[in-house]
Amino acid sequence: MVTLPFTRSKTAAPADDGAAAADPTTLTARLRRMGQGIALPIAAMPAAGLLLRLGQDDLLGRYPALHTTAAVISGAGSAVLDYLPALFAVGIALGLNRAKDAAGPVLACLISYLILAKVVLVLNPLPADHLDAPPGRWPYGALAGIVGALLAMAIWKRVTTGRRRIPPFAAYGIVALAAIAAGSLLGLAYPSVERVLTASAAAVSDNAVVGGGIFGFLNRLLGPIGLHQPLNAVVWYLTGDCGNGIKGDVPCFIQQHDPDAGVFMGGFFPVYMAGLPAAALAMWRSALPEHRRRVGSLLLPAAAICSLAGVTEPIELTFAFVAFPLYLVHAVLTGLSLAIVNFLDIHTGFVFSAGAIDYVLNYPISQRPLLLLPLALAYGALYYVIFRFAITRFNLRTPGRTPAPPDTARPDSPQGPELPSPCPAAPHTRTPPARLKEL
Repeated sequence: MVTLPFTRSKTAAPADDGAAAADPTTLTARLRRMGQGIALPIAAMPAAGLLLRLGQDDLLGRYPALHTTAAVISGAGSAVLDYLPALFAVGIALGLNRAKDAAGPVLACLISYLILAKVVLVLNPLPADHLDAPPGRWPYGALAGIVGALLAMAIWKRVTTGRRRIPPFAAYGIVALAAIAAGSLLGLAYPSVERVLTASAAAVSDNAVVGGGIFGFLNRLLGPIGLHQPLNAVVWYLTGDCGNGIKGDVPCFIQQHDPDAGVFMGGFFPVYMAGLPAAALAMWRSALPEHRRRVGSLLLPAAAICSLAGVTEPIELTFAFVAFPLYLVHAVLTGLSLAIVNFLDIHTGFVFSAGAIDYVLNYPISQRPLLLLPLALAYGALYYVIFRFAITRFNLRTPGRTPAPPDTARPDSPQGPELPSPCPAAPHTRTPPARLKEL
Protein backbone atom coordinates (compact mmCIF):
# COMPACT_ATOMS: atom_id res chain seq x y z
CA MET A 1 0.00 0.00 0.00
CA VAL A 2 1.21 3.45 -0.90
CA THR A 3 1.52 6.53 1.66
CA LEU A 4 0.91 9.95 0.25
CA PRO A 5 2.58 12.94 2.00
CA PHE A 6 0.33 15.42 3.73
CA THR A 7 0.82 18.79 5.30
CA ARG A 8 -0.87 20.41 8.25
CA SER A 9 -2.57 23.73 7.77
CA LYS A 10 -0.98 26.58 9.63
CA THR A 11 -4.35 27.55 11.05
CA ALA A 12 -5.27 24.06 12.19
CA ALA A 13 -3.28 24.19 15.40
CA PRO A 14 -1.67 26.72 17.70
CA ALA A 15 1.69 28.12 16.77
CA ASP A 16 3.53 26.19 19.46
CA ASP A 17 2.09 22.89 18.31
CA GLY A 18 2.94 23.63 14.68
CA ALA A 19 6.50 24.50 15.62
CA ALA A 20 6.86 21.28 17.54
CA ALA A 21 5.48 19.29 14.63
CA ALA A 22 7.91 20.91 12.26
CA ASP A 23 10.91 20.46 14.57
CA PRO A 24 13.24 18.08 12.72
CA THR A 25 14.90 16.97 15.98
CA THR A 26 11.84 15.35 17.54
CA LEU A 27 11.63 11.57 17.58
CA THR A 28 8.22 11.61 15.91
CA ALA A 29 9.53 13.77 13.08
CA ARG A 30 12.50 11.46 12.55
CA LEU A 31 10.30 8.38 12.54
CA ARG A 32 7.95 10.07 10.09
CA ARG A 33 10.81 10.93 7.74
CA MET A 34 12.19 7.41 8.06
CA GLY A 35 8.77 6.05 7.15
CA GLN A 36 8.65 8.32 4.13
CA GLY A 37 12.10 7.09 3.13
CA ILE A 38 11.01 3.46 3.42
CA ALA A 39 7.96 4.30 1.31
CA LEU A 40 10.17 5.43 -1.58
CA PRO A 41 11.34 1.95 -2.64
CA ILE A 42 7.92 0.53 -1.84
CA ALA A 43 6.53 2.99 -4.40
CA ALA A 44 8.58 1.13 -7.01
CA MET A 45 6.92 -2.16 -6.08
CA PRO A 46 3.77 -1.84 -8.24
CA ALA A 47 5.63 -1.75 -11.55
CA ALA A 48 8.07 -4.44 -10.43
CA GLY A 49 5.31 -6.62 -9.04
CA LEU A 50 3.27 -6.26 -12.21
CA LEU A 51 6.24 -7.35 -14.35
CA LEU A 52 6.99 -10.24 -12.01
CA ARG A 53 3.37 -11.36 -12.02
CA LEU A 54 2.96 -11.14 -15.81
CA GLY A 55 6.02 -13.31 -16.36
CA GLN A 56 4.80 -16.21 -14.21
CA ASP A 57 4.06 -19.62 -15.69
CA ASP A 58 0.30 -19.22 -15.30
CA LEU A 59 0.19 -16.01 -17.39
CA LEU A 60 2.64 -15.22 -20.21
CA GLY A 61 4.83 -18.18 -19.30
CA ARG A 62 2.13 -20.65 -20.29
CA TYR A 63 2.65 -19.88 -23.99
CA PRO A 64 5.75 -21.58 -25.49
CA ALA A 65 6.28 -18.80 -28.01
CA LEU A 66 6.47 -16.23 -25.19
CA HIS A 67 8.58 -18.29 -22.80
CA THR A 68 11.75 -16.21 -23.29
CA THR A 69 9.80 -12.96 -23.17
CA ALA A 70 8.08 -14.05 -19.97
CA ALA A 71 11.42 -14.94 -18.39
CA VAL A 72 12.83 -11.50 -19.25
CA ILE A 73 9.76 -9.71 -17.87
CA SER A 74 9.75 -11.81 -14.70
CA GLY A 75 13.48 -11.29 -14.20
CA ALA A 76 13.10 -7.54 -14.55
CA GLY A 77 10.39 -7.52 -11.90
CA SER A 78 12.25 -9.77 -9.48
CA ALA A 79 15.29 -7.48 -9.61
CA VAL A 80 13.54 -4.97 -7.35
CA LEU A 81 12.73 -7.62 -4.74
CA ASP A 82 16.18 -9.18 -5.01
CA TYR A 83 17.91 -5.86 -4.28
CA LEU A 84 15.31 -4.44 -1.94
CA PRO A 85 17.83 -3.95 0.94
CA ALA A 86 19.90 -1.57 -1.18
CA LEU A 87 16.75 0.31 -2.20
CA PHE A 88 15.75 0.64 1.46
CA ALA A 89 19.19 2.06 2.24
CA VAL A 90 18.85 4.67 -0.50
CA GLY A 91 15.28 5.51 0.53
CA ILE A 92 16.19 6.06 4.18
CA ALA A 93 19.14 8.23 3.15
CA LEU A 94 16.82 10.43 1.09
CA GLY A 95 14.18 10.50 3.80
CA LEU A 96 16.48 11.45 6.69
CA ASN A 97 18.75 13.78 4.76
CA ARG A 98 18.02 17.45 5.47
CA ALA A 99 20.86 18.97 3.44
CA LYS A 100 20.58 20.09 -0.16
CA ASP A 101 23.31 17.70 -1.34
CA ALA A 102 22.03 14.12 -1.05
CA ALA A 103 24.89 12.39 -2.91
CA GLY A 104 27.14 12.05 0.14
CA PRO A 105 24.53 10.55 2.50
CA VAL A 106 23.21 8.17 -0.16
CA LEU A 107 26.69 6.86 -0.93
CA ALA A 108 27.47 6.54 2.79
CA CYS A 109 24.29 4.50 3.36
CA LEU A 110 25.08 2.21 0.42
CA ILE A 111 28.64 1.66 1.66
CA SER A 112 27.39 0.95 5.16
CA TYR A 113 24.80 -1.56 3.93
CA LEU A 114 27.18 -3.38 1.57
CA ILE A 115 29.87 -3.78 4.23
CA LEU A 116 27.43 -4.73 6.98
CA ALA A 117 25.63 -7.30 4.82
CA LYS A 118 28.87 -8.85 3.59
CA VAL A 119 30.29 -9.17 7.12
CA VAL A 120 27.09 -10.87 8.27
CA LEU A 121 27.24 -13.19 5.26
CA VAL A 122 30.85 -14.15 6.01
CA LEU A 123 29.91 -15.07 9.57
CA ASN A 124 26.76 -16.92 8.42
CA PRO A 125 27.53 -18.57 5.04
CA LEU A 126 24.73 -19.58 2.73
CA PRO A 127 24.03 -23.27 2.10
CA ALA A 128 25.82 -24.82 -0.84
CA ASP A 129 22.65 -24.91 -2.94
CA HIS A 130 21.94 -21.19 -2.39
CA LEU A 131 25.32 -19.64 -3.13
CA ASP A 132 23.86 -17.59 -5.99
CA ALA A 133 21.13 -16.06 -3.82
CA PRO A 134 20.70 -12.29 -4.37
CA PRO A 135 21.22 -9.81 -1.50
CA GLY A 136 17.52 -9.78 -0.72
CA ARG A 137 17.88 -13.40 0.44
CA TRP A 138 21.00 -12.93 2.52
CA PRO A 139 20.82 -13.06 6.33
CA TYR A 140 18.62 -10.27 7.74
CA GLY A 141 17.42 -9.43 4.22
CA ALA A 142 15.91 -5.96 3.97
CA LEU A 143 16.60 -5.31 7.66
CA ALA A 144 20.32 -5.07 6.85
CA GLY A 145 19.61 -2.19 4.48
CA ILE A 146 17.55 -0.37 7.10
CA VAL A 147 20.09 -0.85 9.91
CA GLY A 148 23.03 0.05 7.67
CA ALA A 149 21.34 3.23 6.48
CA LEU A 150 20.35 4.35 9.99
CA LEU A 151 23.91 3.75 11.21
CA ALA A 152 25.42 5.68 8.31
CA MET A 153 23.05 8.63 8.67
CA ALA A 154 23.71 8.90 12.42
CA ILE A 155 27.47 9.04 11.81
CA TRP A 156 27.31 11.22 8.71
CA LYS A 157 25.37 13.98 10.44
CA ARG A 158 27.83 14.08 13.34
CA VAL A 159 31.03 14.20 11.30
CA THR A 160 29.97 16.42 8.39
CA THR A 161 28.01 19.16 10.19
CA GLY A 162 28.94 21.62 12.89
CA ARG A 163 32.29 23.16 13.66
CA ARG A 164 34.30 19.93 13.80
CA ARG A 165 33.43 18.62 10.38
CA ILE A 166 35.84 16.32 8.57
CA PRO A 167 36.48 15.70 4.85
CA PRO A 168 34.11 13.29 3.08
CA PHE A 169 36.79 10.61 2.49
CA ALA A 170 37.42 10.45 6.24
CA ALA A 171 33.68 10.29 6.92
CA TYR A 172 33.34 7.32 4.55
CA GLY A 173 36.15 5.59 6.44
CA ILE A 174 34.41 6.07 9.78
CA VAL A 175 31.16 4.78 8.30
CA ALA A 176 32.96 1.69 6.96
CA LEU A 177 34.56 0.94 10.34
CA ALA A 178 31.23 1.32 12.10
CA ALA A 179 29.57 -0.97 9.54
CA ILE A 180 32.23 -3.63 10.16
CA ALA A 181 31.60 -3.46 13.91
CA ALA A 182 27.83 -3.53 13.51
CA GLY A 183 28.00 -6.35 10.96
CA SER A 184 30.15 -8.40 13.32
CA LEU A 185 27.69 -7.98 16.18
CA LEU A 186 24.69 -8.73 13.99
CA GLY A 187 26.45 -11.70 12.40
CA LEU A 188 27.23 -13.27 15.76
CA ALA A 189 23.68 -12.67 16.94
CA TYR A 190 22.02 -13.88 13.74
CA PRO A 191 21.40 -17.50 14.83
CA SER A 192 19.54 -16.32 17.92
CA VAL A 193 17.67 -13.62 16.00
CA GLU A 194 16.64 -16.13 13.36
CA ARG A 195 15.23 -18.43 16.01
CA VAL A 196 13.24 -15.57 17.56
CA LEU A 197 11.86 -14.41 14.19
CA THR A 198 10.97 -17.95 13.21
CA ALA A 199 9.19 -18.51 16.51
CA SER A 200 7.32 -15.20 16.17
CA ALA A 201 6.25 -16.00 12.62
CA ALA A 202 5.15 -19.45 13.72
CA ALA A 203 3.15 -17.95 16.59
CA VAL A 204 1.37 -15.59 14.21
CA SER A 205 0.76 -18.39 11.74
CA ASP A 206 -0.63 -20.56 14.51
CA ASN A 207 -2.92 -17.74 15.62
CA ALA A 208 -3.28 -15.69 12.46
CA VAL A 209 -6.65 -14.35 13.58
CA VAL A 210 -5.25 -12.42 16.55
CA GLY A 211 -1.93 -11.56 14.90
CA GLY A 212 -3.53 -10.32 11.69
CA GLY A 213 -6.15 -8.34 13.60
CA ILE A 214 -3.56 -6.52 15.71
CA PHE A 215 -1.48 -5.73 12.63
CA GLY A 216 -4.47 -4.39 10.71
CA PHE A 217 -5.47 -2.13 13.60
CA LEU A 218 -1.96 -0.71 14.07
CA ASN A 219 -1.45 -0.34 10.32
CA ARG A 220 -4.40 2.04 9.98
CA LEU A 221 -3.95 3.74 13.35
CA LEU A 222 -0.39 4.81 12.50
CA GLY A 223 -1.15 5.62 8.86
CA PRO A 224 -1.98 9.35 9.08
CA ILE A 225 1.32 10.18 10.80
CA GLY A 226 3.41 7.97 8.50
CA LEU A 227 4.62 5.61 11.24
CA HIS A 228 3.06 2.50 9.70
CA GLN A 229 5.83 2.01 7.13
CA PRO A 230 8.42 0.56 9.57
CA LEU A 231 5.75 -1.85 10.82
CA ASN A 232 4.87 -2.81 7.24
CA ALA A 233 8.52 -3.37 6.35
CA VAL A 234 8.99 -5.84 9.21
CA VAL A 235 5.80 -7.80 8.59
CA TRP A 236 5.72 -7.76 4.79
CA TYR A 237 9.42 -8.16 3.99
CA LEU A 238 11.33 -9.49 7.02
CA THR A 239 9.44 -12.09 9.07
CA GLY A 240 8.44 -15.57 7.98
CA ASP A 241 10.53 -17.98 5.92
CA CYS A 242 8.82 -19.80 3.06
CA GLY A 243 11.88 -21.56 1.62
CA ASN A 244 14.66 -20.74 -0.84
CA GLY A 245 15.77 -17.95 1.47
CA ILE A 246 12.63 -15.90 0.73
CA LYS A 247 11.20 -14.02 3.71
CA GLY A 248 8.26 -11.73 4.21
CA ASP A 249 4.56 -12.00 3.46
CA VAL A 250 4.75 -10.16 0.12
CA PRO A 251 7.75 -12.01 -1.42
CA CYS A 252 6.43 -15.35 -0.18
CA PHE A 253 3.11 -14.72 -1.89
CA ILE A 254 4.37 -13.14 -5.14
CA GLN A 255 7.62 -15.05 -5.72
CA GLN A 256 7.14 -18.35 -3.92
CA HIS A 257 3.34 -18.69 -4.34
CA ASP A 258 3.22 -19.95 -0.77
CA PRO A 259 -0.38 -21.05 -0.03
CA ASP A 260 0.02 -19.94 3.59
CA ALA A 261 1.14 -16.40 2.70
CA GLY A 262 -1.18 -13.41 2.67
CA VAL A 263 -1.95 -13.44 6.39
CA PHE A 264 -1.16 -9.73 6.62
CA MET A 265 -2.66 -8.66 3.28
CA GLY A 266 -5.95 -10.38 2.45
CA GLY A 267 -8.01 -8.58 5.08
CA PHE A 268 -7.37 -5.18 3.51
CA PHE A 269 -9.37 -6.03 0.36
CA PRO A 270 -12.88 -5.73 1.90
CA VAL A 271 -11.93 -2.40 3.49
CA TYR A 272 -10.28 -0.87 0.43
CA MET A 273 -12.59 -2.21 -2.28
CA ALA A 274 -15.89 -1.49 -0.50
CA GLY A 275 -15.54 -0.19 3.08
CA LEU A 276 -13.76 3.11 2.53
CA PRO A 277 -15.66 3.89 -0.72
CA ALA A 278 -18.90 3.39 1.24
CA ALA A 279 -17.55 5.72 3.94
CA ALA A 280 -16.89 8.34 1.26
CA LEU A 281 -20.45 7.88 0.00
CA ALA A 282 -21.78 8.33 3.55
CA MET A 283 -19.78 11.54 4.04
CA TRP A 284 -21.07 12.84 0.72
CA ARG A 285 -24.70 12.11 1.63
CA SER A 286 -24.17 13.65 5.09
CA ALA A 287 -22.86 16.93 3.70
CA LEU A 288 -25.12 19.97 3.93
CA PRO A 289 -27.21 20.52 0.78
CA GLU A 290 -25.34 23.67 -0.21
CA HIS A 291 -22.00 21.83 -0.05
CA ARG A 292 -23.02 18.42 -1.40
CA ARG A 293 -22.05 19.07 -5.00
CA ARG A 294 -18.58 20.30 -4.07
CA VAL A 295 -18.02 17.43 -1.62
CA GLY A 296 -19.17 14.92 -4.21
CA SER A 297 -16.61 16.17 -6.71
CA LEU A 298 -13.95 15.52 -4.07
CA LEU A 299 -15.04 12.22 -2.52
CA LEU A 300 -16.63 10.27 -5.37
CA PRO A 301 -13.47 10.16 -7.56
CA ALA A 302 -11.47 9.30 -4.43
CA ALA A 303 -13.85 6.42 -3.74
CA ALA A 304 -13.40 5.07 -7.27
CA ILE A 305 -9.60 5.27 -7.02
CA CYS A 306 -9.65 3.57 -3.63
CA SER A 307 -11.84 0.72 -4.87
CA LEU A 308 -9.84 0.12 -8.06
CA ALA A 309 -6.25 0.84 -7.02
CA GLY A 310 -6.37 0.74 -3.22
CA VAL A 311 -5.20 4.34 -2.71
CA THR A 312 -6.81 5.22 0.62
CA GLU A 313 -5.21 8.50 1.69
CA PRO A 314 -7.58 10.85 -0.23
CA ILE A 315 -10.47 9.43 1.79
CA GLU A 316 -8.79 8.76 5.14
CA LEU A 317 -7.22 12.20 5.46
CA THR A 318 -10.61 13.87 5.05
CA PHE A 319 -11.72 12.59 8.47
CA ALA A 320 -8.57 11.36 10.24
CA PHE A 321 -8.00 14.65 12.08
CA VAL A 322 -11.36 16.41 12.06
CA ALA A 323 -13.24 13.28 13.21
CA PHE A 324 -10.64 11.11 14.92
CA PRO A 325 -13.19 8.90 16.76
CA LEU A 326 -14.49 7.92 13.35
CA TYR A 327 -10.96 7.12 12.22
CA LEU A 328 -10.48 4.99 15.33
CA VAL A 329 -13.57 3.01 14.34
CA HIS A 330 -12.06 2.60 10.87
CA ALA A 331 -8.85 1.18 12.39
CA VAL A 332 -10.83 -1.28 14.52
CA LEU A 333 -12.88 -2.41 11.51
CA THR A 334 -9.69 -2.94 9.50
CA GLY A 335 -8.21 -5.15 12.20
CA LEU A 336 -11.49 -7.05 12.41
CA SER A 337 -11.42 -7.59 8.65
CA LEU A 338 -7.96 -9.18 8.76
CA ALA A 339 -9.06 -11.39 11.65
CA ILE A 340 -12.19 -12.53 9.77
CA VAL A 341 -10.30 -13.21 6.54
CA ASN A 342 -7.70 -15.30 8.36
CA PHE A 343 -10.45 -17.11 10.27
CA LEU A 344 -12.05 -18.05 6.93
CA ASP A 345 -8.64 -19.29 5.70
CA ILE A 346 -8.56 -16.86 2.77
CA HIS A 347 -5.06 -16.24 1.40
CA THR A 348 -4.41 -13.52 -1.14
CA GLY A 349 -2.07 -10.58 -1.50
CA PHE A 350 -0.98 -7.57 -3.46
CA VAL A 351 2.10 -5.82 -4.79
CA PHE A 352 0.65 -2.29 -4.71
CA SER A 353 -2.44 -2.16 -2.55
CA ALA A 354 -5.63 -4.06 -1.83
CA GLY A 355 -7.67 -2.76 -4.75
CA ALA A 356 -9.68 -4.52 -7.41
CA ILE A 357 -6.75 -4.47 -9.86
CA ASP A 358 -4.50 -6.48 -7.55
CA TYR A 359 -7.41 -8.75 -6.67
CA VAL A 360 -7.91 -9.68 -10.33
CA LEU A 361 -4.20 -10.03 -11.15
CA ASN A 362 -3.46 -12.27 -8.16
CA TYR A 363 -6.68 -14.27 -8.33
CA PRO A 364 -5.02 -17.37 -9.90
CA ILE A 365 -2.50 -17.78 -7.06
CA SER A 366 -4.93 -16.98 -4.22
CA GLN A 367 -6.71 -19.37 -1.89
CA ARG A 368 -10.53 -19.04 -1.67
CA PRO A 369 -10.57 -15.47 -3.03
CA LEU A 370 -14.27 -15.58 -3.99
CA LEU A 371 -15.21 -15.36 -0.32
CA LEU A 372 -13.81 -11.83 -0.28
CA LEU A 373 -16.63 -10.54 -2.51
CA PRO A 374 -19.59 -11.11 -0.13
CA LEU A 375 -17.40 -9.98 2.76
CA ALA A 376 -16.61 -6.78 0.85
CA LEU A 377 -20.32 -6.14 0.23
CA ALA A 378 -21.06 -6.65 3.92
CA TYR A 379 -18.23 -4.31 4.87
CA GLY A 380 -19.49 -1.67 2.47
CA ALA A 381 -22.93 -1.73 4.09
CA LEU A 382 -21.39 -1.72 7.58
CA TYR A 383 -19.15 1.26 6.82
CA TYR A 384 -22.00 3.24 5.29
CA VAL A 385 -24.36 2.67 8.22
CA ILE A 386 -21.72 3.42 10.88
CA PHE A 387 -20.40 6.54 9.18
CA ARG A 388 -23.85 7.89 8.32
CA PHE A 389 -25.12 7.38 11.86
CA ALA A 390 -22.01 8.75 13.60
CA ILE A 391 -21.77 11.84 11.40
CA THR A 392 -25.42 12.84 11.77
CA ARG A 393 -25.86 11.74 15.39
CA PHE A 394 -22.74 13.42 16.80
CA ASN A 395 -22.50 16.21 14.18
CA LEU A 396 -18.95 15.32 13.19
CA ARG A 397 -17.19 17.93 11.04
CA THR A 398 -16.56 15.79 8.00
CA PRO A 399 -16.32 17.56 4.60
CA GLY A 400 -19.35 19.70 3.88
CA ARG A 401 -20.69 19.73 7.45
CA THR A 402 -19.60 23.28 8.29
CA PRO A 403 -22.55 25.70 7.93
CA ALA A 404 -22.23 28.67 5.61
CA PRO A 405 -21.88 32.12 7.21
CA PRO A 406 -25.19 33.83 8.08
CA ASP A 407 -26.99 35.61 5.25
CA THR A 408 -26.44 39.34 5.33
CA ALA A 409 -28.81 40.12 2.46
CA ARG A 410 -32.07 42.04 2.72
CA PRO A 411 -35.02 39.71 3.30
CA ASP A 412 -36.60 40.75 0.02
CA SER A 413 -33.45 40.45 -2.06
CA PRO A 414 -34.09 38.04 -4.98
CA GLN A 415 -30.43 37.82 -5.96
CA GLY A 416 -29.07 36.32 -2.73
CA PRO A 417 -26.88 37.98 -0.13
CA GLU A 418 -25.62 41.47 -0.85
CA LEU A 419 -22.42 42.46 0.91
CA PRO A 420 -22.14 46.05 2.14
CA SER A 421 -20.03 48.25 -0.08
CA PRO A 422 -16.59 49.01 1.38
CA CYS A 423 -17.01 52.68 0.43
CA PRO A 424 -20.45 54.30 0.11
CA ALA A 425 -21.29 55.73 -3.26
CA ALA A 426 -20.85 59.47 -3.48
CA PRO A 427 -23.73 61.58 -4.72
CA HIS A 428 -23.73 62.23 -8.43
CA THR A 429 -22.45 65.79 -8.41
CA ARG A 430 -20.07 67.62 -10.70
CA THR A 431 -16.74 68.63 -9.14
CA PRO A 432 -15.84 72.29 -9.82
CA PRO A 433 -12.72 72.85 -11.99
CA ALA A 434 -10.99 74.73 -9.16
CA ARG A 435 -11.45 71.73 -6.88
CA LEU A 436 -10.09 69.36 -9.54
CA LYS A 437 -6.99 71.55 -9.89
CA GLU A 438 -6.51 71.53 -6.12
CA LEU A 439 -6.82 67.74 -6.01
